[in-house]
Amino acid sequence: MQTSNFKLITIAEIKTQYPFLIEDEKFDYFDEWEDEDFFLVSEEDANFDGNFYLDIYEDKEKKWLAKLLNLPAKKIEEIRIEGILINGNFSASGSIINAEGDYGPYVFIKGNVSCQSLLLGGANVEIKGNVTAKEVVMTYYNHGNFNCSGSINSPVFIVTDHNTAFAERKNDLFYYNDRADDVDPKDECEYDDETDDEIISNELRKLLDNPLIETFEELEEFLKRGELVLKQSNPPVKSYDYWKQFAILNYRGLKLVPLQYRTKELCDEVVNASPYAIPFVPLEFITAELCEKLVIKNGFAISQIPDQFITKEICFLAAKSGTVITLIPEEYYSEELILMVFKNGRNEPDINDVPSVFITENLLEEYVKIGKGLWLDKACKQNGIEKLNVLKRVIDSGIEYLENIFGNHFSKETADYAFTLYKNQEKWNQYVQKFKKKFERIGLNEYL
Repeated sequence: MQTSNFKLITIAEIKTQYPFLIEDEKFDYFDEWEDEDFFLVSEEDANFDGNFYLDIYEDKEKKWLAKLLNLPAKKIEEIRIEGILINGNFSASGSIINAEGDYGPYVFIKGNVSCQSLLLGGANVEIKGNVTAKEVVMTYYNHGNFNCSGSINSPVFIVTDHNTAFAERKNDLFYYNDRADDVDPKDECEYDDETDDEIISNELRKLLDNPLIETFEELEEFLKRGELVLKQSNPPVKSYDYWKQFAILNYRGLKLVPLQYRTKELCDEVVNASPYAIPFVPLEFITAELCEKLVIKNGFAISQIPDQFITKEICFLAAKSGTVITLIPEEYYSEELILMVFKNGRNEPDINDVPSVFITENLLEEYVKIGKGLWLDKACKQNGIEKLNVLKRVIDSGIEYLENIFGNHFSKETADYAFTLYKNQEKWNQYVQKFKKKFERIGLNEYL
């Protein structure tokens, strides 16, 4: 039964009622809090039904918090809540979740904590009593801190690159701590050279309900959802729709979808949402038509296409959709393809990515026309090409390119050459006036 009585208290009141907190270096660690900001507070023991979320800065959790406090969502948006304080024991029927690894609130719990699982990332958490979890206590990423003055009691206890301290622990099934020297060798991770991942111990994998989980990061995904993860807990069977949404929300999740649900239909929907899911699609579901569809939608998808489906045609489709040259295999390079990539790219073209065999005056001319030509000087020097010749070719192409020339490659030589070609055209004076300061800076006052 839920008996929590949470309310908002200003930090000024927190300092008055709980002055000992000020002595904690993690309290207002970055010296950013205002006395008018708030803490979420329970002044006595609290029992909570469901998952309890510590990420009170996030949009989804703000809506949850508004409902918890029976306040309009707009009110929660207008205020800053910097911490959570429970002046007693805290029990949650679900999990206690700090899903964000980079940051989180300051959390102080005076008594014992019990929950399904406890997941801590970037929050600064102080628990004065014991922690008892039905399944897992897991702390991850070095931006957060967790200090438990009592005992960590859970079947599984995992610490991965996190500032975690505790007085005692009782973990019957599995314990891993990459910052301690008391881990059983059979529970250590193994490094995978091919994927650059730390693969979790078989001792842990055989305990998990999903045997496809190979890394702590993958385990986190289920803990963040507040789900049961241990086989011994007999978690409810997940449906096809569950797995489809799971993989669509996080493309890497496709790897964790049981094979009986990883159908062509499901895979098509997932890769349509994100082409980066392609490496996790069974090869028999990948077709040339699918690959073409993906690169037409997103040129960057070419980086995920299996080698056997890469063709000259699909490279041009990717170039047309917008990509970067480094994602296209070099054997398909041509001047036409390179320029198409440059013209349709989202960012300033980078000539440094082009092999020297393709660097010609013609390519550099088009490079300057397309953008700012930021690395023109370097490309010319490295390939023995006269920079002024390239710029003259651009100027020859039309007066409209004086915008590029005067904007990014202004010099006495380019100004003099442009004058000989366009001095009698009306637009010449417009460009002179627009770049007047540059003319004045190098003493070309005769053109003003």
